[in-house]
Amino acid sequence: MDVLSFIMEVFKLTLPALAVFLVSYYVLKQYLDNDYQKKLLETKRENAGQLVPVKMQAYERMILYLERINPSNLLVRLTTANITASQLKADLNHAINEEFNHNIAQQLYISPQAWKIIRVVKEQLVQIINNCYAELDAEARGVDLSRAILDTMIRNEEVPTDKAIEFLKKEFKLVFD
Repeated sequence: MDVLSFIMEVFKLTLPALAVFLVSYYVLKQYLDNDYQKKLLETKRENAGQLVPVKMQAYERMILYLERINPSNLLVRLTTANITASQLKADLNHAINEEFNHNIAQQLYISPQAWKIIRVVKEQLVQIINNCYAELDAEARGVDLSRAILDTMIRNEEVPTDKAIEFLKKEFKLVFD
């Protein structure tokens, strides 16, 4: 019986201490979790304030990229009187890829849908250039390739870059208005 009374006395002392510990632990955990959430929210607000201008700039840069790879703009920049069609094709593809690689980090700041559209437009333009080149004679000049590309754009009645710019503008308004 002496052992049983000893166990009862230990239980009487331990149970209230355990209850106080659990309640204290729960209250302290709630307080610390709440404090953590407040600090996290405050940090997100600060970061959002810094991130908005960067996101806006990303949309600007992607529209600029699309304008720079617009076939009419590219052809004006790269076509010269003495250039061959093969050299112009290489220059056009290089310019498109170079511009794309220069802006590749912008995908962090625009939506995945916008980035996908930009990638698709890039590939469409490269395909149009390559297809137009494939239809030309081996002795064709750069001017012939330029004409073929512009004729293709006119026949299709749409320029892929224009549709992408329209999408980016609409998305920009949704995000920032």
